[in-house]
This record gives sequence, structure tokens and C-alpha cells, in this order.
Amino acid sequence: MPSLYKYSLIVFGLYAFFSSCQKDTFNTDSGSQIIINRDTLWFDTVFTKVNGTTPKSVNKQILIFNPYDQRIKTSIRLGGGDQSHFRLNVDGEPGSSFTDIELFPNDSIFIFVEVHPNPNNNSPDFNPLIIRDSILFNTNGNESKTMLIGWGQDAHYIFRDSIEVDTTWANDKLPIVVYGYCYVKPNVKLNIEAGMNIHFAPRSWLFVEGTLAIKGSKDKPVMMQGDRLQPSWEEKSGQWGGIWISHPSHSNTIEHALIKNGTVGVYCDSVPGDLSKPNVTIQKTMIRNMRFDGISGKGSTIHVENSVSSNCGRFTFLGANGGNYTVLNSTFYTGGRDFFRQEPTFAYLNRRRDEFGSILETYDIQFKFINNIIDGILKDSEIGEDIDYSKVITPSVVDYNLLKTNKSIYSSTGSNNIINQNPLFKDAYNYNFDLDTLSAAKDLGVRLTPDISDDFLDRPRLNTPDIGAFESQY
Repeated sequence: MPSLYKYSLIVFGLYAFFSSCQKDTFNTDSGSQIIINRDTLWFDTVFTKVNGTTPKSVNKQILIFNPYDQRIKTSIRLGGGDQSHFRLNVDGEPGSSFTDIELFPNDSIFIFVEVHPNPNNNSPDFNPLIIRDSILFNTNGNESKTMLIGWGQDAHYIFRDSIEVDTTWANDKLPIVVYGYCYVKPNVKLNIEAGMNIHFAPRSWLFVEGTLAIKGSKDKPVMMQGDRLQPSWEEKSGQWGGIWISHPSHSNTIEHALIKNGTVGVYCDSVPGDLSKPNVTIQKTMIRNMRFDGISGKGSTIHVENSVSSNCGRFTFLGANGGNYTVLNSTFYTGGRDFFRQEPTFAYLNRRRDEFGSILETYDIQFKFINNIIDGILKDSEIGEDIDYSKVITPSVVDYNLLKTNKSIYSSTGSNNIINQNPLFKDAYNYNFDLDTLSAAKDLGVRLTPDISDDFLDRPRLNTPDIGAFESQY
């Protein structure tokens, strides 16, 4: 019995020794990874609306877990380093970078996170509208991260929310910042008054199924753009989505607005309308720097006058799948600033084709394009069409325009279009589309009924108006 007892003690001791050694060994397998309980950490309080000199922050936490029977090491750091607006505390230690943090087998630790924008410094370089950073983890060579997002400057923030009752955004000195989307529900009206600044985070949209009424002025236009305010981002496309108008929306109006740096400026998505209730009327508005289209509609009723659509990666204007399009005294131009294009800057079509060019469907279309400048840097034509003329509703007209084109349909007998002449903008690169002294667009337009009595800048039109959005002052 004593010998058996001694043998049992030896076996138990060896088991305990090897078991302890196994747990003391670090897991270095490149396939192993810690578990992080949050992929995004939101700070949804407007932190900068506090008094005093000490920034206020909600303290939030992340749990990281080691699911293995061995210890494991991970390194943790803030992407923005010491300059970040965020602060970390890892297992009781503050800092911005932590190397070889040990997690015991089947154990976890907490990371505490705060955000500290400066309420007394609202410059875009120090406090962007939306503060972003990330916590970066490196475990056995595997990278993972948790996104950090918080509000920076004083503003009214809309976070994936809906407008459910008639609402007015008026200029109370604070901008509106949209994160994700703002959705205007059916039978609800959103009014946006002069001087309002609306900013959108990346991939954020203003969705409209109710009614949108933007009412800016020449001196206080409504501004809609991305949330990056640094000078280097001032004219960069694709920073946000755009205005997306869907059924059953109609009678939307946009006047004296600057809509820039998005994906699509104004998009009407298969929204039928009629002349008494256009889906959208756009007046005295500039849309620019869109990654795809400035103004785009599918089977829609769109009215545009005294407006500019410029510098778009695809079309400054697109009327697709038929519809009813009225475009008067407006300017459409894409130069060589940012985009390489093969398609014309202005297009209208009532045929839908597949990827091989075969016609799938045709639609009714009606159009009235008068007194417009359609120009760009393509060699051949900046106006394009794909039309089944048996489906064109009369009256439809393309006349008194200044067009860059090699297509004879725009210069046929009886046409008053001016073909391949230089509009001589004052400074198209910097979006000044006023006409220079010798512009070919001067005094060659036609008075319309109903009359368009002034131009983009509210200046009076002459008896023989200029073509385009601007009436020359020479």
C-alpha cells in the first residue's frame, strides 16, 4: 500500500506539473484570435454643448476575451495615437498604445473609452463635425479593430432617424449633421430655410417619400455637403450620398441651394409625375462634384431652370426610362478637373437595354430643352440620346441651346441651336459660369412662356436673353 500511495502521488504530481506548464504556455498560433464584443462604439451625446473648460464624456467599455486554454498576448493602440480625441484605459492603465497585454486562459479584460472634443475650439481641423478613430488590435499577427464614432462640434445631429411630422429646419446658427440617413415619411413636409448648412457623413442620404421644400436665397443659399470641412476636402466628390426622391413623393422644390461633393445630387427613383405636380422643381441651384450624376431621374417629371450642374463623374443630367423633363436656361458642364468620362455629360433616353445592347423596354418620353449650355471636354458630343421616336410625346423640343455635339439632329433645318461654339465661362474650373465678354451664348436665347425674368443670381434677363443660367453683365 505505501508503494501504491507513493506511485499515485508521483502520477498526480506529474499531471499537475504538465497541466500547469500547458496553461503557462502562450498561445502563438497565427490562427488564434481574441474575441471583441463591439465592432463599433458610438458616443451619441453632443459633447461640445457643455459649459466650462473641461470636456464632458460618457465612459463606455469594450470587453476582450481569450477563449483558449492558454494565455495569449495582444497589442492595443489608438489609430490616432496621442493626437486622438479619444482616450483609453486598458485594465486600469491609461494610454494610447499598449504592447503585449496578457489575457489568462478563458478570461477577459475591459477597455474603457472616453471622447474629449474641445468645446471652446470648433475649428474643423481640431473638432470635425463627426469624430472618428479606431482601436487597433494585433494578436499573433492578426489585425482587428473597433470603430469609434462621436460628435465633435456643436450641431443638431440626426442619427438614422425619420421626419414624422411637418418640420422646419431654420438657421439658428447650428448646422444639421446627418449620420446614416434622414427619412422624410409620406404625407410629411420638411422645410429647409435660407442659410441652413446640412452636412452628411459618408454613405448618408436624405430619403424623401413625403415633400421637401428647400428655400434658400442668393445671399443665404442652403448648403448641402459632406462632413469633412478641412480645405483639402472642400471640392472632393463622393463624400456622402445625395437627395433620393421615391414614390409617392411629388411637388418637391429646391431653390437657391448649393449641393456638392456627393454621389448623386438629386435622384428621382422611378417616380411618375405630371406637369401639374413635378416630382421636383430645381431653380437657381448649383449641383457639383458628384461621383455619378448631378440630376437624375427614371420615368420622372423633373423641372430645372436657372441652375448649374457641373463636374460629375457620369452625367450632369440624366433622364432615363422615359419621363417628362423640362430644362430651361441652365448650364451643364464637366471639364477635366477630376473625372475621366466616355459618356456625354447630358443624356435623355426612353429605351432600356441589357449589357449586350439589346432593347428590353421602351417608354413614353416628353422633353423641353431650351436656352441651355451643354458643354464639356469630350471631343465628339456632350449631349446624348437613345430615343424610340414613336414613343415621343409632342410637343417635345431641343432648341436655342449652345451644344457641343457632332450630331446633325441638333442642327437640322429650322433649328436655332448653336453648335460647337465656346461659351467662354469666366472661370469654369472654379465654378464661375458667368459669361465673358465674347461668349457665344450672349443674346441668342428666346423669351419663354411663362417668362423667366431673372437669372441664377436674381439679375434681370434682357429682352433677348442669354443662353445658360447666367445673364451676362457686359
